[in-house]
Amino acid sequence: MADPVELVTHEWQPAATDAVPPVAVLVHGVTGWHRTWWRVGPGLAERGWRVIAVDQRGHGTSPRIEGAATIDDLAADLEAAIERRATPPIDLLIGHSLGAVVSMRLALRRPGIARRLVLEDPPSIDRAADEEFFASIRDGVRAAGETPAAEAARELAENPRWLDEDARQNVEGRALADAEGIVASMRRPRPFAVIDAAADLEIPTLFLLADDERSVLLGPARDRLRHALPAASRIREFESGHTIHRDQFDEFLAAVLEWAPKR
Repeated sequence: MADPVELVTHEWQPAATDAVPPVAVLVHGVTGWHRTWWRVGPGLAERGWRVIAVDQRGHGTSPRIEGAATIDDLAADLEAAIERRATPPIDLLIGHSLGAVVSMRLALRRPGIARRLVLEDPPSIDRAADEEFFASIRDGVRAAGETPAAEAARELAENPRWLDEDARQNVEGRALADAEGIVASMRRPRPFAVIDAAADLEIPTLFLLADDERSVLLGPARDRLRHALPAASRIREFESGHTIHRDQFDEFLAAVLEWAPKR
């Protein structure tokens, strides 16, 4: 495993108070960046949270990927960012898609990193040989850089529940992504499967899953997850696309706050 890189972070601060605020760390998915949380971060901050969002390696304005990065590399990056910006255990670690896999891997390696974990639609699919998916990443990054307005319009047409800002920041983040580094990394088989690892989670974990037709955690894997889930963890399903925090923001935030540890 390579040395961790220093990730770019963005923070939303709560209103001034004498109390030490709870801390949440947010981790985006493939070709995303910290701005995917543009509503979640302020929403938590308005309720008294200090919120830290990262740009993962190869995403946003964090360092590019040299060669390829493993899930363990990305987990080490995240761990170093948390250590640099907060004092573990943080109260909530929230990851979407790839960010959910990375967060889960870190939680397995270091159960003391967070008091509670939220995994938003983690994938059960191994893309290591999916050339069509790799082409879509390259084409999407290129189009986001060359025709951002058209890409934002397409995103809104395909995702009618999104706000204009959801599409704009999604395209902007995709244009910044290191397509070749991401593809090279995804060609490497994952060291573990989300479902197989779920039973080993010591941190109470909330799985937020998109609907069967649009989720990347597919039906058979979802059934296995239900049987593998530790007693302290839960599943909640939404009538939503893969990015629940955009499609159903209010419901997403309510679920996160309900799951948050009480002080």
